[in-house]
Amino acid sequence: MLEAGLIDAAVVGGVDSLCHTTLYGFNSLELVSSQACRPYDAQRDGISIGEGAAFGLLERLPTASAGDDILLLGIGESSDAHHMSAPHPQGLGARMAMAQALAGAGLTPAQIDYVNLHGTATRSNDAAEGKAMLDLLPGVPCSSTKGATGHTLGAAGAIEAVICALALRHGLLPAGINTTEPDPELPLDYLLQNREQPVHRVLSNAFGFGGSNCSLLFGRADSPG
Repeated sequence: MLEAGLIDAAVVGGVDSLCHTTLYGFNSLELVSSQACRPYDAQRDGISIGEGAAFGLLERLPTASAGDDILLLGIGESSDAHHMSAPHPQGLGARMAMAQALAGAGLTPAQIDYVNLHGTATRSNDAAEGKAMLDLLPGVPCSSTKGATGHTLGAAGAIEAVICALALRHGLLPAGINTTEPDPELPLDYLLQNREQPVHRVLSNAFGFGGSNCSLLFGRADSPG
């Protein structure tokens, strides 16, 4: 609607509250960890369900921007349709979504400073996304913030988009909390500690059941070309 000129701005976001039915459903799939989840850890064993909400104001690009304005530069969407509750083992859908976001923004992998991974802490999800990262964005700093928030399901994409906006605003790459032993089979630049540095462009991944994948690429208005 923004692109079509039908509206000037929209409030966008997501919210999800804890529901026993949802918790029991994930537990029936044997996907729930008995402890705080550890995304991308060698000993990861499942998700932690969280609840939360996040909203933002998305508006058409103004004629003049402040330097620290956060811009939505690219969007990537895909559906690998591999399995109802498991991603393609090689992360094809994840890679396609990330590549599409990069292409839409006219950027290369080398121009990305950080990736907020979907990173649910299940064996298959992290492995698939990690393989896509190694194929498309090797060496780019990354982490999953679900170690701090849990998997907030319908709110996760919005919460992590806001985290990415804050990373851009404050020049801080967030560590992957609870992860202590990164999986050696996924040799990523996975952040075990917060990293302070100039941050110009970041990618945020949100993947769902049925192979529905979305990647959002954000950047500062004053990012160098």
